[in-house]
Amino acid sequence: MIDLYANISMAHENDFDVIKSRIIAAAQCNADAVILSKATPKLSIPKNKQYVSIESKWGHLPYIEVAKKSEIDDINARKITDLTNEIGIPLIWSVTDTEAAVWVKEHSNSTKIKIHFEGSKNIELVRFVCENWKEVILCNTDDDYTKELIEKYFKPTVRQNDLSLYHTNKKFPCQIEELNLSKLDKMRKDFKDCNIGYEGRTADIYPDCAVALKDVDFIEKYLGDEDAPEGPVLTPKRFYDFFINLNQLEVAND
Repeated sequence: MIDLYANISMAHENDFDVIKSRIIAAAQCNADAVILSKATPKLSIPKNKQYVSIESKWGHLPYIEVAKKSEIDDINARKITDLTNEIGIPLIWSVTDTEAAVWVKEHSNSTKIKIHFEGSKNIELVRFVCENWKEVILCNTDDDYTKELIEKYFKPTVRQNDLSLYHTNKKFPCQIEELNLSKLDKMRKDFKDCNIGYEGRTADIYPDCAVALKDVDFIEKYLGDEDAPEGPVLTPKRFYDFFINLNQLEVAND
C-alpha cells in the first residue's frame, strides 16, 4: 500500500485555525502523514526580493516581514504537536536550511524529517539532519550527487538511517511534459535500499495518479482549504478523490 502524505504548508500564514482544519481534513481524507514546512526567510528568500512590498493580511509589508510572520512560531508548534498526537496522524517537517532544522529539533518530537527540494544540495543541512533524525526524506536532484551523499552520510558504516528518496520538479505548478516520471523507474533500480517517493506539483490529480503504477512507497500532494483554487493545492474533496483513485489503481494493478 502506498503511503499518502498531505503537504499543508501553502499560505497558512501561521494561523492555527487554518492549520488545524487542514490537519483534521488530512486525517479525514485518509492521509498517512501531514507535512509542514519550516524555513528561515533571510536564507530562503533571494536578497533582491526581500524588501519588495507585497500585500498581506497585515497590510503592505516587505516580503521578508510577511514571510517571518507566516512562519510557524513556538506556540503554534506546541499546539500542532498536541493536535497531531491527539488525532494520531504523524507529522513530518520539511526544512530548507540548517537554522530551520535546529528549530524543528527544539520544538518537535517528530521522528521523520524531509529535506525540502530547495535545501537538497545544502551539505551542512544534510549532515545535521543525518546526525539528528533516523528517518530522513531527501530529494534526488541528481543521481551521482545523491550517491555521493549516501556514501558519505547514510551508509550503515557511517550512521544507521532509514533513507527515503523522492522525485519532484522545481516548478510549482509543473507542466505535464516536464514530469519525467521515468526517473522513478531508474531510482527504484539504482537505489534498491531506499524507499522511493514522489512529490506531485501538477495541477489537479492527473497524471499524478499514474505514479501509483510506478512501484513507489509514498506520494505527497498539497492539501488546502475548501476554497482552494484549481491547481497543485487540492481542496479536501479533491484530495479525497486522489486517495480513492490511488486505491483503485492499486487494486487494478494487483
